Amino acid sequence: MVDFKNLENNKVEIDKMNNITKIISGIRLIIGIAFVVFLIILFSTGDYALYGIISGLLFLALILFILFTNKYFKKLDSLKRIEQAYKFHNMRRNFKYMQFQDTGNDLKNKEDYKLADLDIFGKHSIYQYLSVCKTKYGRENLANRLKFGSDDTKSKYSASFLAETEDKIKLDASFLSFEASAKSLDSEVITNAFSRKIEFNYSFLIPLLSFLGSLVYLVLIFTNNLNPYLLFVFGFVNFILCRLFLVNDIFNLDSTGYYNLFESYINVIDTLNEIEIKDDNLNEIKTNLNNNLINLKKSISLLNLLATRKNIIFNFITNFICIFDFFIIFIYNFKTKNYSNLKDVFENVGKLEAISSLANMGFDNNYYAIPEEGDNIEGIDMYHPLVKECIPNSFKLDGGVILTGSNMSGKTTFMRTIGLCQILANAQGLVPAIVFKTNNFEVLTSLRANDMLQEGISTFYAEILRMKKINQAIKEKKCLILVDEIFKGTNTNDRVNAASEVIKKLNKYNQLFIISTHDFELCELNDIKNYHFNESYINDKIDFDYKIKEGKSDTKNAIYLLKIADII
Repeated sequence: MVDFKNLENNKVEIDKMNNITKIISGIRLIIGIAFVVFLIILFSTGDYALYGIISGLLFLALILFILFTNKYFKKLDSLKRIEQAYKFHNMRRNFKYMQFQDTGNDLKNKEDYKLADLDIFGKHSIYQYLSVCKTKYGRENLANRLKFGSDDTKSKYSASFLAETEDKIKLDASFLSFEASAKSLDSEVITNAFSRKIEFNYSFLIPLLSFLGSLVYLVLIFTNNLNPYLLFVFGFVNFILCRLFLVNDIFNLDSTGYYNLFESYINVIDTLNEIEIKDDNLNEIKTNLNNNLINLKKSISLLNLLATRKNIIFNFITNFICIFDFFIIFIYNFKTKNYSNLKDVFENVGKLEAISSLANMGFDNNYYAIPEEGDNIEGIDMYHPLVKECIPNSFKLDGGVILTGSNMSGKTTFMRTIGLCQILANAQGLVPAIVFKTNNFEVLTSLRANDMLQEGISTFYAEILRMKKINQAIKEKKCLILVDEIFKGTNTNDRVNAASEVIKKLNKYNQLFIISTHDFELCELNDIKNYHFNESYINDKIDFDYKIKEGKSDTKNAIYLLKIADII
């Protein structure tokens, strides 16, 4: 777990920057008021030479001052995002991650039973716990790793590097600059929009002629003393003609969304350039992103023009004065002439988000393991990160295991722990253990079969459907299979007979499996190992140590639990 050594310094910097920006805001207000005052004097006195020049200079001073001082406001925003990133990591460490908005519920597949059984997506899930992803590509990258695994073996070492440096806070803070719309913005949309030219249309000449007429009238105001207020009529006509004739699909693009997205991408790149990175994979991502920085900046200037057009007040003023839409079209055609596809940026930042998310397993916990290659599964001091004060267990799985034990003794949590460790290893992430050795075993589960009752399917048939999927998979590859209270939806005799046949088949295909049961007959089967959890009784109170032990269970606690609940 990384110590927060720079948290207090960041708070001091925020206070300092707050004071600076308050002063800047005051100066901006004074210049703005002065501009309005002289503008009123200008129109009331008609002295266009003196007060026109003063008003123009004040307006120019205001614009230049805003441009010069914007960096202080951006710095304050950056510091506040860093503060927010610290807050989120503290929430994760204090088991308040359930307040995180992104649960990944839209990313899960109902037909993949392990996702629900092991709490991979949804409320109180490992996705909700780990994710710092804000973009569409980042969320999909992390989700696909958790669902299908990854062959990107470099990622686990990149995640380990990030898990050991407080600079990760800055990186996570840069992700916070992405707005909610980043979840849906696609590289193909912007690529298609920027890969075509706007063809010239003769109707474009109509607002141009109107604009030229307003320029002629402006000259006549100074030379022939014409009524200046009629110029407003020309301006209004300019605006109407622009909206009627300068029409193109490019103006319907979510330019504001993409502008903010690209600004955030630049922010991520700037942050990467500030951080000292000692990992080849992350440096490769950094290089790829820097290679696209010029294209990003070129695109963002165009998106800025398109975004300002969506502001109806600004668009009215600019078209009123200089038919701004007409010039946007020419600038658009010029800027997109050599446009480069930015899909690499989307994908590289998405990959970076996923790696940083997986790194949280080490960043916010006391210890973690980089998964190692192994023929079977071996974990030392494995724990479940979503279980507060979880008791760690060490275990080696090289075949079939029958797991017995009293109610609430820890059987299901243990199976979920080993299943989650395997999924994180498959994802090329960090594992909640001191050591974890494994191979790329697909995880198959039947832990919450009764959940399908909502769909009108009986518990037993729900179990059959899961067993069918397991049966198909074991013929193709070696898997990790986790089954809780096998065939609990049927009677004892059928349950024992059916479970015995399943276990024989799993052994035939040399599978890794853990099956929990209350049927001790299954403990006598060939080619399986027995493990159990148990409890002790102290002063008429039940006590669980949640430690796995060899052999089958010799305790039962159902009657005792009914007694302490005052039912019998």
